[in-house]
Amino acid sequence: MRLALIHNPRSRKNRRDGRKFALEARRLLGDGFLIPASHDEMTRVIQALAAQNVRLIAINGGDGTVSDVMTAVARFYPSNALPNLAIFPSGNTNLIARDIGFRRRGLAALTQLVRHADTLPRTMRRPLKISWPNDEQDPRLGMFQGSSGYARAIAIAHSPHVLRYAPHNLAVAVTLIGAFGSLLWRRQRETWLSGDRVTLKADGEMLINGQSFLFLSTALRKLNLGIWPFWNGGKAGSDGLHFLHVGDHPAKLLQATWSLLRGSAPTWLRASPDYMSGRAEVLDLTCKGDFVLDGECFAPGADDRILLSEGPEFGFVHD
Repeated sequence: MRLALIHNPRSRKNRRDGRKFALEARRLLGDGFLIPASHDEMTRVIQALAAQNVRLIAINGGDGTVSDVMTAVARFYPSNALPNLAIFPSGNTNLIARDIGFRRRGLAALTQLVRHADTLPRTMRRPLKISWPNDEQDPRLGMFQGSSGYARAIAIAHSPHVLRYAPHNLAVAVTLIGAFGSLLWRRQRETWLSGDRVTLKADGEMLINGQSFLFLSTALRKLNLGIWPFWNGGKAGSDGLHFLHVGDHPAKLLQATWSLLRGSAPTWLRASPDYMSGRAEVLDLTCKGDFVLDGECFAPGADDRILLSEGPEFGFVHD
């Protein structure tokens, strides 16, 4: 088998036109068209592809599906012989596809991949790897992680009354705007602004030991709509993980948010002790409460600690 395709029929865009795509994809790929119905089945599917040494895996889904596939691939393939991946932007969140995936999706993307896989460009990239220090869970690979206020916002965005009316990207934006609006009310204001207790070490150096309103980290090199809330430690195309910490009760929060949403970090923001950004190979993060990886929520270890580092290098085929 030369090419396999992992299809997630539950992804937002696939719920609209996935049936037609599935019929044609099955005709083109035969046994290479796969629809894992659970995490356990995804694991078995990738294990079988590794046994057959399939060298190209397409993913028709969102960021969560991409994360699941990368995690399973790293588990079953040799680290020096990983398959190439091709990502179609078909989910609630498509941050990964917007950076290193296909611009088109559906049959147009699949047809192009089937006909021109050998000549399409390939980008090499190391994803973000999350490890639980006491091996309470197997490591997971992804591209975009968030804790504290980000995890709280995602939890609200995933509620049915939000997702019913908006795709995930918009739902998170609306949620964050609503969160800032709630700062006008004393009870909500203190809950959000107080944040969560966080310690952060970057490459062994203690950077944060206090409250955090928001924490983000990513292995991506660009985000949607020109948003890039990171600075220091090189340009967006640099190696390593980019991170952003916003302390509790941050000064000029609305002005800072407006700047970062436009990919700008003015001098006053960089100089403020309430905002910190940088780049590191290893981040040691302790934060009580769930964290988010590519739109999915996970619990930290028993000591509320996770390690974030660079995972193995993948090749991403794109148009």
